[in-house]
Amino acid sequence: MEVSTDLVRGCLLHDFKVGLSAAASSRRVCQAFGDSAVNECAARRWFKKFKSGELSLRDEPRSGQPQVLNDGVLKAAIEEDSSLTCGELPRQFNVSDETVRLHLHRLGKLSN
Repeated sequence: MEVSTDLVRGCLLHDFKVGLSAAASSRRVCQAFGDSAVNECAARRWFKKFKSGELSLRDEPRSGQPQVLNDGVLKAAIEEDSSLTCGELPRQFNVSDETVRLHLHRLGKLSN
């Protein structure tokens, strides 16, 4: 089940406001929306942000050039050479490991 980040963040904010821990909140959200809805590390980052008084559910702008990876191009590369590893793909496409991981997950080629 694909769930919006705004919905997940709203749940995290609610749980923060009612006094749950980030760990408990991430477990609760994953129980409701699936294991890939949020991880504990992300929940902790959002709880830290909420604790500082920032209650916006939007990401802060980041510096640097956005990493762009086309799902179709990635899928074609994997289908052409199924021996490509998660270590080789970031170098091939000049993107971060995390970018490749997110795209592979979205393509259904990688589980949690």
